[in-house]
This record gives sequence, structure tokens and C-alpha cells, in this order.
Amino acid sequence: MNRESIAEIKKVGVLLNSKLTIPNYQRPYRWSEANVRLLLQDIFDGWKSGKRSYRIGSVILHKEGDDLNIVDGQQRITTILLILKVLNNKTGDFLCKKLTYDHIDSQKNIVLNHAFIRKWQNENIKNETETFGMYLTQHCEFVEIVVTDLSEAFQMFDSQNGRGKELESYNLLKAYHIRAMEAETQQERIECDRRWENATRYTKNLNDEKENAFDILRQIFNEQLYRTRLWSMKEVAYDFNKQRITEFKGITIGNHHSIEYPFQNLQLLQCIASNYFESMGLGIKGVKERFKSGESEFINPFARINQSIINGKAFFNYIETYVEIYKELFVNLNSSTLPDFKQFYKEYCLNYSGANRTGDMYLRELFKSLIFLMFDKYGEEGVNKYYKTLYSVVYRVRLEKIQVKYAAVAEYPKQLNLFSIVEQSKNYLDLQKLEKIAKAKIDCRKEVEKILEFFFIEGISVEPLDSNIKLEKYTKVMTYGNN
Repeated sequence: MNRESIAEIKKVGVLLNSKLTIPNYQRPYRWSEANVRLLLQDIFDGWKSGKRSYRIGSVILHKEGDDLNIVDGQQRITTILLILKVLNNKTGDFLCKKLTYDHIDSQKNIVLNHAFIRKWQNENIKNETETFGMYLTQHCEFVEIVVTDLSEAFQMFDSQNGRGKELESYNLLKAYHIRAMEAETQQERIECDRRWENATRYTKNLNDEKENAFDILRQIFNEQLYRTRLWSMKEVAYDFNKQRITEFKGITIGNHHSIEYPFQNLQLLQCIASNYFESMGLGIKGVKERFKSGESEFINPFARINQSIINGKAFFNYIETYVEIYKELFVNLNSSTLPDFKQFYKEYCLNYSGANRTGDMYLRELFKSLIFLMFDKYGEEGVNKYYKTLYSVVYRVRLEKIQVKYAAVAEYPKQLNLFSIVEQSKNYLDLQKLEKIAKAKIDCRKEVEKILEFFFIEGISVEPLDSNIKLEKYTKVMTYGNN
């Protein structure tokens, strides 16, 4: 521990009388009945065996003023409060009143687990609730780690919490932007949090198991937003992490925050216009929508992937726009939107032999990011015109390299300015550079049948550099493609 970290062993009763808070970046309370049962059984076994002390685990707290923000241990602390509530033990009562659980998942699981704990109590400890409660508060203990530096708290969380998932980098952004919502009501903050968390556990059907839920936020932050923004600036784009979250921090516009530089006037104008139309309930005539069938209320027609970030509610609206677009482009593959592209994507990106090799998956994400940016600029029409061109630009790498490595994919768009060509274009004529790259001869070092089939259908020259690569079998495919 460094001099800014303090570790102590604390009895449960003492810990629960601290000024604990649940920060905005924390996930909802999602412990299942199985998690609760295991904790209860462990405490019960320690009690029955006469152990003088039972170590429940550790809790990591970030000291901020007089408050202690729970970085790690929220699920366990909440469950212990529920147990004490069922036992009619007054320890932690003030904490129960102080802590708030606004997310619907938290509320649902609190109700379910409270009912389960009551049932467990009736079956296991019956008339000994007072004794059991005293054992929990006076003999059970935590290792309490208090730090004053938040980044250190997250490093500890990542290293110690091997049983669960690492706290995603984007959750720090949620906390940051909720704090910036100074002009919004508490209900608006809760709604932003709810939509954010729903995107982390997206299922196509309400009846799908939560275990099969897909974290769309992790996907779009790590790939289609962060890396696209860097590639568009002609930079190399590696993975998104806690050290790189400043890419999604912008300016705060409000009564207590004035803009600093003239170039920020555009963001101020954008914010004023957005607030005006929202307050008046007005639509805007003549806006060109990206989806031919019209866009849902959750998609902002003025959002752009590479836009400057405005902190607070505008940021949540920005993210929600791209969550909805991602779902329509790459998740809801059987919808009526872009049927030709989706059929092509399934056949040539998802279902060929070798599609799930690591290198192929790197290329798939690069292709998706280019499609994402093309859709952002030109909508369905642009994707329909250019998805094969973009595929040729990306997947030729699969044929030209024996191994496709992450670093090579991170650098490839910068080398050819792929994203900046799309981003800086004003019309389709400006995309001719992409077409030139797409039609260039391929020096083939690796044979991937489905990908080669595409290039032969498109009539793009392929030169084998390995004598084991036989292209004669693709002649029929080439002939078919040229008819």
C-alpha cells in the first residue's frame, strides 16, 4: 500500500456506520439468489462452528471529502443490509435510508432477494435471529481499503476482483457526465442512467436470458466510436481504456460554466438550438435522415461520430444515437433495413470458414467501423453504394498477410487515411480514393476461400505468392461474377 492507501480490518457493524455512498459509475445491484444463498451459508457455517471471526471479503472505498465511495463491495454490502433488515437488526438503518437505488434492475433484485432472505431465515435460523444478527455485525468482518486516488482504487478493483468482470472504462464516463447534468432534474438523471445500463445488457427479445445479454456500450466505445474518432484524425487507434476516456470529455455548458474559447461557440449554438427545439416540441423541416424509413425518437439526426463532446445530457443522447444505429446495422440482421448489406455481412464476415480467427475478427471490427462512419455521413444510400468497396479495402489484408495482428490493424487505416477520406468527403466523388485502393492488385499469401471468391466476383486481380495457392478453381466464380 502507498501512503495514500489505508487498510484495516473492520467489523461489519463498524463499516455499516461509516459514511458510505454508491457513486454514479457503479453498476446496478444485480446479485442473484445463488449469490445471496452462498453468502448466507458462509456466515451461517461460521456462526454454527463457533468461529470468533469470519472474514467476508474486502471492500475498496474512495475517500472524497467526508464520504466514502464504494468502488468494490457494493453487491455484498447491499445484501448484508437486506439480511439485517429481515433480521430486524437496526445496524445500518441510517445507511439504508441514505443509499439510493434508482435503476429498475436494482429495485427488482432488492425485492426478490429480500423475499428470498426471509424464506431462508424461516427455514434455517427461526427463533435465533437476534443471535445470528449479532454474529453478522460483531464477528463478521471486512478488509477495508481506503484510497484517496480514484485511479488507484480502480487498479485495486481490477487486480482483486478476479471473480467478476472488470469495471468497464466507460462507467467512469457515466459518472462524469451525470455530474455535469446540473440543470436537469433527478428524474432526468435517473432516466439517462437507466438507458445507459439497459445498453450494457441488451437482449433482442424480452424473454432472452440475461446471461446471454450483449454489452453494446462496451462494443461501440471500444470499437465503433473511440477508434473511429482516432482513425478519422489520422492517428493509430489501439484499445479504449481508463487512460483514454478524455476523448469523450468535452465542455460543460450551463449557468456555472462559461465557454473558454471562440471555437467553442459552435458547441454553444448546438446546445441552444437543441434545447430550444426540445422545449418547444418542434420538428425541423428538411432534415435528411440516415434511415430511409425514418429514424426513431432515440436517434439524433444532428449527431456525428466525430462531433465535439458536450458534457451532460447531450453526451447521453449522443451515445444513445449510436447504440440504436449499431443495433440496426449489426444486431438486428433480419430486419428490413439494408437487406443486401446484411446478407453480404452474414455471408462474407460472419459465416465463412475461419471467420472467428482472432485476425479475422480484428478485420471484421475495422470493416464495421468503416460501415458505421459511412452510414453516419451518407446513411443507407452510402452503405448500399460502398459496402463492397469498404470490404475490398479491409479484407485484402486477410489475403496479403499470413497472420493478421492487432497492431497491424490499428495502424492500417492511418497508413491509407481510410477514415479521414470518408470523414472529410463532401460527396461521393470525394470517395474515389477508396475505390482506387479497393481495385488494386492483391499479392496473395494466404488462401481464404470465401474472401477470394468475393475478389474474383468483383474482378479484382489476385497474384498468388505461394505455390500452394491454386487459383484455377475460382475461374468459374470469376466468370459468373462478370456475367
